[in-house]
Amino acid sequence: MAEPKRKRKRNADFWRACRYLAPYRRLMIISIVCAFFVGGAFTSSLVTVLPIIRVLINNDTVPDWLDRQIADHRLGVTLSTDPDQPRILSMEPHGAAATSGFREGDALTAQRTDARGEPSALAGLADSGVMVIASAKRTDSVVSTPLAAVPWYWRLLRIWAYKLPSNKVAAIASIFVVTMSLSIVGNVLRFFQEYLSDKAAIAAINDVRRHMYDHVLHLPMNYFVTFGTGDVTSRLVQDAQGLQDGFKTLLGPAIQEPIKAVFTLGLALALSWRLTIFIVIFAPFMAVMIRRFGKKMRRTNRAALQKSAQMLGQIEATLQGVRVVKAVGAERFERRRYAAIMQGLLGDQLAMARYEAYAPAVLETLAALAVGSVMLYASYLVLILHTLDPERLMGVLMGLAGIGESLRRISKLSGDIGRSNAAAARIFQIIDIPIERRRGIGNKQNGVVYGRINLPPLSREIFFENVVFSYGTGDQRALDGVSLKVPKGKSIAIVGRNGSGKTTLLALLPRFFQPQTGSVSIDGIDINQVTLRSLRDQMSIVTQESIIFPGTVAQNIAYGLPTANREQIEAAARKAFCHDFIMEKPQGYDTSLDGLGGQLSGGQRQRLNIARAILRDSPILILDEATSQVDAESEHLIQQAVESIMHQRTTFVIAHRFSTILSADSIVVMDRGKIVAQGKHEELLRTCQTYQNLYERQLPPPSD
Repeated sequence: MAEPKRKRKRNADFWRACRYLAPYRRLMIISIVCAFFVGGAFTSSLVTVLPIIRVLINNDTVPDWLDRQIADHRLGVTLSTDPDQPRILSMEPHGAAATSGFREGDALTAQRTDARGEPSALAGLADSGVMVIASAKRTDSVVSTPLAAVPWYWRLLRIWAYKLPSNKVAAIASIFVVTMSLSIVGNVLRFFQEYLSDKAAIAAINDVRRHMYDHVLHLPMNYFVTFGTGDVTSRLVQDAQGLQDGFKTLLGPAIQEPIKAVFTLGLALALSWRLTIFIVIFAPFMAVMIRRFGKKMRRTNRAALQKSAQMLGQIEATLQGVRVVKAVGAERFERRRYAAIMQGLLGDQLAMARYEAYAPAVLETLAALAVGSVMLYASYLVLILHTLDPERLMGVLMGLAGIGESLRRISKLSGDIGRSNAAAARIFQIIDIPIERRRGIGNKQNGVVYGRINLPPLSREIFFENVVFSYGTGDQRALDGVSLKVPKGKSIAIVGRNGSGKTTLLALLPRFFQPQTGSVSIDGIDINQVTLRSLRDQMSIVTQESIIFPGTVAQNIAYGLPTANREQIEAAARKAFCHDFIMEKPQGYDTSLDGLGGQLSGGQRQRLNIARAILRDSPILILDEATSQVDAESEHLIQQAVESIMHQRTTFVIAHRFSTILSADSIVVMDRGKIVAQGKHEELLRTCQTYQNLYERQLPPPSD
């Protein structure tokens, strides 16, 4: 019986990417601690507003307000505002007043047992001196009860309140100073919290990009054949940026807002737990809506990222071939193709915009419904039951407003993390592809066991034995049973029509691709059994495209041998006929080149590539159409450079121009993935029709 497929965890790729945050856990811990203090400062600033509201609404004083809060808490009642003869407006069922026989409407007084004088009734009820006795005076009876000691934090607040100025405006100003101080402290801590969380996110994404870039460099060549460089660029740039935004969200609002909401919820519960719990009833409905919107946004964002990759690929291809586009007048065609991609991207982006706009609207509608219901219930508590003071109601509403703002920001977190999850999924699609490099004996990849033998220097021969290769399942074979033996020190020219398999055959030698059947061996050792480094250290390759890297001329020549000194670099440049045009540059060998080598002609760039191969001085040299894109003068110079080095090592030459291959020791003719002939030029002209056709196409036309 087949094992049931395990359900994939929500946002699994994003949480997997969070492992890159682990090295920066110290920053995250400090950030979280700051977030707790920010939440505490925010809640404390709300608390300081309550006495201000009481003073402004009821013309009360801050000490009387605070004494009333303490007395209410100790007795489990709600008292009237008269400080000299407070009355019970309502009682909690299990409070001290209710269990002692008090009733609603009772007038309370306080009696002290020490000799410090009698305070006002309200002040006595809140006093923390020795035993305080409270009695309820009726026409027929007196009820008394001892009160518990006042907690330390209430005592500290009383000390602070009684030191406030007697002038009410001055008292409000003093409280405002405290509020501003808390706000300043909270904002300073918020700065550190946000900065440290952003620092951890940015550093983690730099690690992601480095890991991904290193991984891409070691991917098999068939990945680039299938997906192209535009897709890789999109994932390294756009997707990594999307993941960084998710990290910032996770370490910033995702930590700070819930902490602030919890602190504020605690304040609201302390002020009125009935009203607060009534409001919390609406939370599950909001959570369901947030989840649904987040799921839709993840899907839409994944599609948008794929179309962004297509857009980058289109831009890259068009700009690289802009000369061809202009030459054939294809601007309109490319514009239409780009517009089609952008139209699809626009649709996905607008869909995300709709969800982002729709989610707050729905949530705020639910919030409005909740506020209306809360106000009705609060009116009942204030006007009918008298269990809630107006200032407490205002405090609860301010606290819930803070919670609502936090929830509004939290509602966006699901969409932000969903977008980051889509970006992380595309990043891990690359990271999870097995790389070329396999360490350790017996590692298996794609059915091939790779060893760790260091390949000795070439001493006898290179042997392609019955090689079969195709680029994809069902594709026509690029190589079909090719066998070729090349002795050390010989130069082999490979010719054939386009698509005959020339480049594919030589791509197997450095193990860019793996043949489906057959083998490639050097001195009898299968190249699959050797390390890539020891294999490729024996090869120098000059491709059809003249590759220039950002850096100086000298750095480009020494790219394959960074330890080379200036004398070795100049010697290689002279052999490749580069020295003269290099010295014409403003800084000579220290002239900076961009990544495209725009300061050089095509022939100059290719000669730099040959100088790079000469300096590397590898026993195997592969020249893949090295003269196909240069002018006649450059071809002549390149030909001289090639002939000077090709007989000093084992050389493979692919070329359409016969002037490049006539000096080879042997010529191999390929057609439709097979070797159809091999020999010298004169012999092949007599015996091979394919070679004759290739040669005749390059003969100059007869003169009149």
